[in-house]
Amino acid sequence: MRNAFPHAAVFFLLLALPAHAGICKTENLMPEFFAFEAKTKDLTPEQRGDAFVKDIASRHEDFYTAEEYGDADKLRKSATRFFDPAKPIQFGGFGPLTDEHLHAVAANVMPAFDKAQADFAKTFPDFRCDADIAFGVSLLHFDGHGYNDKTGREKMRFGIDMIALLHQPQDLPAFFAHELFHIYHAQALGVHPEDDDRTWWAMWAEGLATYVSRQMNLPQTEQQVLWIPSDLVAQMEKPGVMKETAKEMLADFDTTENYRNWFAAGHSAPNLPARAGYFMGLRMAEELGRTRTLQELAHLTPEEVRPLAKAFLENQAR
Repeated sequence: MRNAFPHAAVFFLLLALPAHAGICKTENLMPEFFAFEAKTKDLTPEQRGDAFVKDIASRHEDFYTAEEYGDADKLRKSATRFFDPAKPIQFGGFGPLTDEHLHAVAANVMPAFDKAQADFAKTFPDFRCDADIAFGVSLLHFDGHGYNDKTGREKMRFGIDMIALLHQPQDLPAFFAHELFHIYHAQALGVHPEDDDRTWWAMWAEGLATYVSRQMNLPQTEQQVLWIPSDLVAQMEKPGVMKETAKEMLADFDTTENYRNWFAAGHSAPNLPARAGYFMGLRMAEELGRTRTLQELAHLTPEEVRPLAKAFLENQAR
């Protein structure tokens, strides 16, 4: 494949800083993936997809969960598509992803994460990282995704393929801070915030994580910590857009069925940008952050947040 990111390897090498003592329990699946990739390189995409399910996914069910990937047939289709050279690996306007770039990111993402977690602990000294963290190929499903397993143990998965597609090296400190904050938020509250997909709580949880990631990585801009769409801030700041967004989010305030419209790439409410909920949550956190520290914001309970979220949206809807 042609290298669509000619300078990426150089940039990521700049991130290969000395590893810090790890706070989080991490597992790196990429060496196993690359060994599988080399072993199966002469097989057809269909054969590689089938082998991936048997040889990789079956050994790492915490990463390739049925909730995210569906049954074995759906997982096989995702893997087959990933290995098909006739279908360039891309997402939206990002890509195509090359083998060279994937290897460069995989080689340097762990040092970048080690530094990010050490920096995070400086801002939140009580951070325990009560989660199992894994890095692997997500088959274009996610860059970062957290969930609780059946025992209640928190899991955080990082998709190296999507990180390579969506993020530049200079984005990674803020990206990791965002995801680490979700873990810390659960620790601070004693619950996993992302278990509740109601619009008002998701707006707060994602907006606050975005706000924290920016405060820890100034002078990055709002757009730099919101990432996608690449013009989200510009779209949201057009006359009347925040007002209309607030009205629609108030209509969905206590519901969960429209979560994707507000927080998922590739989905949106009618005539509004994708991931508008992130922007609104960031603006809410910025407003509350004028009189509260990051630690105080992190410890606001759902009972405290709900009326604040409603008041924020009602004010924006006027």
